[in-house]
Amino acid sequence: MSTTECADRISGIRTVLTVQRWLGIWKWRNENDSWRLLKRIYPFVLHFPLTFTYIALMWLEVFTAKGMEQAGNVLYMSVTEVVLIIKVINIWYRRVQALRLMDELERHGHYKLLRGEIQFWRHEQNHFKRIFYGYIGGSFLVACQGYISVFYQDAYELPFGYYVPFEWHNPQGYFYAWSYNAAAMSLCCLSNCLLDTIGCYFMFHIALLYRIIGQRFLALHEAPEEKALPELRRIFQLHQRVRILTKQCELLISPYVLSQVVFSAFIICFSGYRLVQVGWQRNPGVFLTTMQFVCMMIIQIFLPCYYGNELTVCAKQLTNSVFNTNWLEYSVTTRKVLNCYMELLKRPVKLRAGVFFEIGLPIFMKTINNAYSFLALLINLSK
Repeated sequence: MSTTECADRISGIRTVLTVQRWLGIWKWRNENDSWRLLKRIYPFVLHFPLTFTYIALMWLEVFTAKGMEQAGNVLYMSVTEVVLIIKVINIWYRRVQALRLMDELERHGHYKLLRGEIQFWRHEQNHFKRIFYGYIGGSFLVACQGYISVFYQDAYELPFGYYVPFEWHNPQGYFYAWSYNAAAMSLCCLSNCLLDTIGCYFMFHIALLYRIIGQRFLALHEAPEEKALPELRRIFQLHQRVRILTKQCELLISPYVLSQVVFSAFIICFSGYRLVQVGWQRNPGVFLTTMQFVCMMIIQIFLPCYYGNELTVCAKQLTNSVFNTNWLEYSVTTRKVLNCYMELLKRPVKLRAGVFFEIGLPIFMKTINNAYSFLALLINLSK
């Protein structure tokens, strides 16, 4: 089977990586040129005055709130941004490992696509791109609606509450407070979505490699042994590499998924509490923005669970793919090798978030159930 270099193996994420570099959340490929100092300090110069300071001011507003209702108006977003801090620190700390993993997925010879796999690969990459462009666009649309909706309020109100250290209930002060709010929240929103995208892409790409392995097994269903043996050897080597990639992927995404799952129940809970407090008739603009935020939060926690589940399912399906080879016509030695390989496949491939749970759809359902339970408890306590 001939191979080709015509396919862009990471076409689904290439544009996102470029944007991430400019947002300071992805390593530049060459940080030893004449711009090395600027490239190294740029992420801190960008995120400390906006992301980290803004989040600190949001929590200061929570701690200085005069009542549960005032705190609840800020708390749902404050908890959301705590997850962002974990994601940013994680990608900064593991930036070299993340870049190496992406380079291996893009360039390593083990993962060359066969000529007949190019169309399948492009279709799946484009499908991933459409999903996450929609997710990023939807999230940014929610933020923009929040920026605009406050202009239709009778009183001065910020799109997303935070502690303002000066008097802002006047035209000039409000302009400065609103502008900082919009700039900081836009950076937070975009960074959050892009880091979600890169984490899900690692899982998606590795799941695709498992599917490619399965397709190569299926292609051997009529192949004689002398033709199948070299291909089986290449498949076994590829599978060994993909299992190593799976462990590397788990190391990179584990902190981000763990924090997302742990905090998402509280985020959805506080968002639901805000919906109850605001009400549609009292403040339709804020109600609609918060409702859209809840929907995007549910999608945000669903996506990594879905792609983690897909990786597990694709790896598990390899057992059926091996059965569909022409193994009955092989020699005893080859059948013994396939039998040993089948024993290896009995060990499930599962990504774990920390040591607490497996990344999959069951943990998504458990998170939603926990959010509902917390919301019911919070409403009862506030009565």
